[in-house]
Amino acid sequence: MDNDQLLPLLGGLLVGGPLAAGAVYARMSSRAKREAQRHLQAEQALQLAGQQLTQARKQIEQLQRENHELRLAVRPAPRPAPPPEAPVDPAEAARLYAESKLQPQPAKPKPEAFKDTVVLRRTE
Repeated sequence: MDNDQLLPLLGGLLVGGPLAAGAVYARMSSRAKREAQRHLQAEQALQLAGQQLTQARKQIEQLQRENHELRLAVRPAPRPAPPPEAPVDPAEAARLYAESKLQPQPAKPKPEAFKDTVVLRRTE
């Protein structure tokens, strides 16, 4: 190679190298800024979601407390104990049972499986 060819080539490398590096740096720094901004927005969204979750949990706890208080307020009064039944005479119970067995049970209507078929006349 000749010096006449080598000097412009070397000059082009010395001038073009920093220019190319500057262009790559500018492009990468803008990308890095955009990514950092996206990351920051994602962090903020995550924090907001966490705050909303905390608020929702507090509201749920408050509603559960209020619901419990209302259940206690509306709880029905305890029912009084039923009065004790009079002792049943075994002879009387046996007599009533025998009488019920001697009386015929009323016939239960038998359900029909199919309705009666009705033949309709053809009208011509």
